[in-house]
Amino acid sequence: MFHRLATIDEVLRELESYLKSRRPDVEEVDLRQALGRVLAEDVLARSDYPPFDRSEVDGYAVRSSDIEGADEDRPAKLRVLGSVGVGEEPRYAVEPGTCVEVATGSMIPRGADAVVPVEYTKRVGDYVYVHRSFSPGDNVVTAGSDVLSGDVVVLEGTVLGPAELVTLAGSGVARVRVYKRLRVGVVSVGDELVEPGKELKLGRVYDTNSYYLEAALREMGVETVFYGIVEDREDVLREVLRRAVEECDVVLTSGGTSAGVGDITYRVVEKLGKPGIVVHGLKVRPGKPTFVAIIGDKLLVGLPGFPLSMMMIFNTLVKPLLSALMGLRENPFAYTEEAALAERVIGYLGVDRMVPVVLKRRPESVVSYPIGYRSGSVNVLQLADGFVRIRAGVPYVEAGTRVAVYRFSNRRAPDLLVMGSHDYLFGDVLRVIGRRVSTKYIVIGSLAGLDAVAKGVADAAGVHILDRDTGTYNEAVIRRLGYGGRVALIVGYLREVGLVTLKGNPKSIRSLRDLLRDDVVFVNRSRYTGTRVLVDAILEDVAKELGVTFESLVSRIRGYYSEAKTHSGVAISVLTGRADTGVTLRYVAEKYGLEFIPLAHERFDIAVGLEALETPGVKHLVDYLRSEEFKRLASAYPGYRTLDDTGRVVFLK
Repeated sequence: MFHRLATIDEVLRELESYLKSRRPDVEEVDLRQALGRVLAEDVLARSDYPPFDRSEVDGYAVRSSDIEGADEDRPAKLRVLGSVGVGEEPRYAVEPGTCVEVATGSMIPRGADAVVPVEYTKRVGDYVYVHRSFSPGDNVVTAGSDVLSGDVVVLEGTVLGPAELVTLAGSGVARVRVYKRLRVGVVSVGDELVEPGKELKLGRVYDTNSYYLEAALREMGVETVFYGIVEDREDVLREVLRRAVEECDVVLTSGGTSAGVGDITYRVVEKLGKPGIVVHGLKVRPGKPTFVAIIGDKLLVGLPGFPLSMMMIFNTLVKPLLSALMGLRENPFAYTEEAALAERVIGYLGVDRMVPVVLKRRPESVVSYPIGYRSGSVNVLQLADGFVRIRAGVPYVEAGTRVAVYRFSNRRAPDLLVMGSHDYLFGDVLRVIGRRVSTKYIVIGSLAGLDAVAKGVADAAGVHILDRDTGTYNEAVIRRLGYGGRVALIVGYLREVGLVTLKGNPKSIRSLRDLLRDDVVFVNRSRYTGTRVLVDAILEDVAKELGVTFESLVSRIRGYYSEAKTHSGVAISVLTGRADTGVTLRYVAEKYGLEFIPLAHERFDIAVGLEALETPGVKHLVDYLRSEEFKRLASAYPGYRTLDDTGRVVFLK
């Protein structure tokens, strides 16, 4: 069973006294090594800044009373005593009827109280004529106007960035006292975990959490130690955690945190030392299995194994804890942004609900679109920009409500968000567009991309969906789905698709009929992809010819329900022997050295939301598709062909 459940806020409050008692050690460092460090004390300016009265412009230092009333018709005539360069001490004092030539940044000579910019003067020999009056203090920065000696220039608990370093250097500070870097150990727990790059056996998954945790910790300026993947054996895990607790200030584990029989982490931690586990289970979904322990004076947090859950708990719970232990006055790593909810979100009874969202920038606001996911999904990680937190007991949050979005990073939401079909040429097009506007390209299939555009989640989507009734692509499907009033089409290009096999076609595969053979293994494309629609359309015709149902036909195909997310996935499945054949692009066949059996030419268009048509990203996209540069790019892709009206915008009703 879980121990006492607590909300995230309750955990933070409960640990307040512990956090206050754990002040980090202090060390002194040179200012050049201080970037990203946390100040351990207030820093006082050692000198005024600027240290002298200085000119803001090139011109002449004057007594303002000497040029009072001067204009184009009645210029004031002043004798030039000499000049002062940057870094020089003035040799002259300005007396009535005189001036001194100065440069930007140079010291103001005694007696002067203003500087006349050179564009308002005319020099004639040793005299200058001033064509405009200036008041005392004009174009002069007085000594100490920015910082006075003895002023507090940077507060204790501040992360030192470039701006703070400039201020400190300008105030004469060469060395600062900072808190020592926090040392955090990371441990991945689970028999099922495999290091990326190694063979992935059935039932295993690659370890991803440690990569996120180490990267996020380093971004915070924390020193990290990775203790590797630890199998589900109490004796092995106990030794690793014991060493990590001894060597680090904080230890983070992921996996093995729930109350199941095979989840041993919390049982091992309970025996490591007192007071032990203080919280086992959070009132939050996802993320309930999280636990928090104190071993002696060291903090240990057990994070969930599923990546999305882990990332959410790290951002809402671990970041505030680490910020306090680092000596920070506040948590500068809480990347939050206010955005309006695009759809109503239902809350959960008794627990906070974390909902992943995609952020989309509109001309005058930012909108957050909730996205569905399954626990343990990896695909949602590339979709989501962050998440919103619906507090326990809130039945729902209505569409249009402004909510705080917890960002997974501080990167700005893209100017052009593209979802939809996987296509190599389109990917290159977006790379070109990306030189002018920021883009994000997420592969989710034609149908899912079209739905995202219709809902306003995506600005654009690559689509190639066959309509069985008309034999045409995209337009009829958009009308039939009722998206015509919300979606327009940018005419794209043709691309050839077909079956691929190993070179020489060892099993003599000629058409999709051959998938019915017992010795042929097929790899399909994902549901909601245009290629899957085409495959199913051809197989439906085969079923009619044979007088059987579509369901009974596909049940005879070995691998029909084995799905590759991308065209490359199909090719690699064939190359590695997981399948004998699959449907992909001619371009992919040539790229991977596979045999190609043609099936059809698809029309690949770009669906665009009507609101997005006037955005800079979509305008750049349309212009590029109409360009000669794009035609040259497309001609380099085997199996691709542009159309006479490529780039034309089609409005549908």
